[in-house]
Amino acid sequence: MALILIVECNSVTADYTSAVLNGAGHETMAATSQAEALALHQERKPDLTLVNFYLAEGDGLSFLENLKRLSPDSLVLMAAALGHESLARKALLSGAVDYLIKNRDYYDSLPELISKLLEDQKLRSKELGAITTKTRFEAQAQLSLWLDHNLKNILSATMGALNLIDLDNINQSNDKRREYLQDSLNSLNQAVHLLEELSRMNRVGRQGDEKNLLVGLVVDEAWRKVKDKLLNGPAESFSVGPKILDQVSFLNEARNLKPQRVVYEDLFTIFEALLKNALEAVGQTKDPRIVVRAERNLDFLTMSVRDNGRGMDERVKLHAFEPLFSTKGQVGVGLSLTAVMVLVTRRNGQIKIISSPNQGCLIEFTYHVN
Repeated sequence: MALILIVECNSVTADYTSAVLNGAGHETMAATSQAEALALHQERKPDLTLVNFYLAEGDGLSFLENLKRLSPDSLVLMAAALGHESLARKALLSGAVDYLIKNRDYYDSLPELISKLLEDQKLRSKELGAITTKTRFEAQAQLSLWLDHNLKNILSATMGALNLIDLDNINQSNDKRREYLQDSLNSLNQAVHLLEELSRMNRVGRQGDEKNLLVGLVVDEAWRKVKDKLLNGPAESFSVGPKILDQVSFLNEARNLKPQRVVYEDLFTIFEALLKNALEAVGQTKDPRIVVRAERNLDFLTMSVRDNGRGMDERVKLHAFEPLFSTKGQVGVGLSLTAVMVLVTRRNGQIKIISSPNQGCLIEFTYHVN
């Protein structure tokens, strides 16, 4: 049994449609105005919404647009009278899962079609869950293979620096001892940073963590975090100095996107990593520029971060998402881009790098939003 919201132009038609679907074993609720329907949808979260094209106020397409703005993953079936078949394309492009003409067989075929749509939706959700689980386990298995080796290397460097401090050697200067001590502290800070990033990667965004959010605001918050880290964090965390912030032009075109149902921590972590990478890439560029874009295509968000910095050669692009690899061409101690890869694939998305040396870089990824 499913909960179905019926949005009709009059109460008589709504009551009859309810009776038909109740007879098929579904629970129904009905509304004859857009405001009432939207309020019911937000309160009860129906499994499917059946919308008549003609409504008392506006039409089904305007209702569909308003509903998708509030609940992008809602399942909507639209219906209209004979002679309006041309509306089908508009309804599907606006986010309806299917379209039904109100001919003489309408009420006979309605229960079967709804059951099929609900079953298809259940299968899609199950498949997505299986893909997400498989991807998470594969990513965790890969991480475990290198974690033992690389974390041991960092800790070995720490112990090596500490062992160089010889308190019994009166000829060893305090300056040299402080140098060894600082080296060991730097290595420990690297280990702590590595474990913090690893922890963030393994925090799986559950369905209940998804909220309707403005992607543009998430990008702005990630950019503020990157700037704050550059201004107030350890100098060794960045390959550029704070002066770059006075020069770089930052354009956030994701602000134009309507609210989407996403996991905040996922997107924040992704954009923080990509924006830090872009900021470091434009460090030696005249008129440095970073541009973020986002748009929705069916069930996916397509988002990108573009810079006009140093770019990447084929070798760097090939290894960019590997743990502890630095896009600056040196072995690093971070998981930033690895975290991006894990979070994107966790959402059944893909990521690609378009770049060449001294020609800037575009990192584009998709993110499933149902």
